[in-house]
Amino acid sequence: MKTITILSLLLLTSAAFGELTKEDLHDLKEDLHKAIKEDIAASEKRTREYIDLKIDGVEKSLNARIDAVEKNLNTRIDAVHTRIDALDGRIGKLEGSLNDRIGDMWRVVLALIGFVAAAIAIPQIIIARTEKRRQKDIEREHQDLQTEIERLRGRLEALENTPS
Repeated sequence: MKTITILSLLLLTSAAFGELTKEDLHDLKEDLHKAIKEDIAASEKRTREYIDLKIDGVEKSLNARIDAVEKNLNTRIDAVHTRIDALDGRIGKLEGSLNDRIGDMWRVVLALIGFVAAAIAIPQIIIARTEKRRQKDIEREHQDLQTEIERLRGRLEALENTPS
């Protein structure tokens, strides 16, 4: 920047123009281009450094926010896991209780089936035994009557065959 200012003053003064040759002007022009290029490079460097600083600041800010969100999410996830574990425990207890109840119900159903079977079978068995006894009694009575009939027939024949 200083170079541009000095060159500007030199160009504006009429005494400086009177003594400059074409080669001097050409050298001044090259020096001016060189100075401008250096100033532009320095400006670009400062701009890059400024942008890099801003990017670093934004990255730090974003990383801090991401870390905070991640920490919050991890806390919530841990809370959800805790609730899931608690629910698993409750479900396990309910499942055990339900299995016990189902087992009890199954035993009751089997007992009722046995009771119904007994309620149907016992009278049938009693009826069958009674019928068998009655049949035996009838057969015995029939035998007794047959024997009595045979005895009476024998007596009748004996009476008929005896001279009167």
